[in-house]
Amino acid sequence: MKRLLLLRHAHADAARAGVEDFDRPLSARGRIEALNAARCIAAAGLRCDALLVSPAARTRQTATIVAAELDIAEPPRFDAAVYLGSGAALLTALQQCPKPLETLLLVGHNPGLSELAQHFQAAPPPLQLRTAGLCLVSFDGATARSELRLLR
Repeated sequence: MKRLLLLRHAHADAARAGVEDFDRPLSARGRIEALNAARCIAAAGLRCDALLVSPAARTRQTATIVAAELDIAEPPRFDAAVYLGSGAALLTALQQCPKPLETLLLVGHNPGLSELAQHFQAAPPPLQLRTAGLCLVSFDGATARSELRLLR
């Protein structure tokens, strides 16, 4: 069994003049949310082999907190396509991850992350990940990430 763990970045500071969206950091609440998400992953007995992360400040910070709490030694792979990418763009980024892994953690943004999660969910209701929201996608161990397809 292989797993894809989707994590929306934790709560970020509000937009303000002079700070680009890309550079918005986590809020104090967000740092707590990221730690709680990591603890939820650990409590579920999931061991993440690698991280694929948007290069935006809030996703980098979320990934750093989660990786430290889960003791993930592999450095995160940052991919610009994950920053505000659509579900299809995120899937393409996943398919291009270079090595086979049992569990990959993708840290990204809405609406693309929720869109991707919804495509893996075969039935309604619509799925909307809140800040630090998690979604676990499991698939057959013989299936390569390059074979994953969006449901239509």
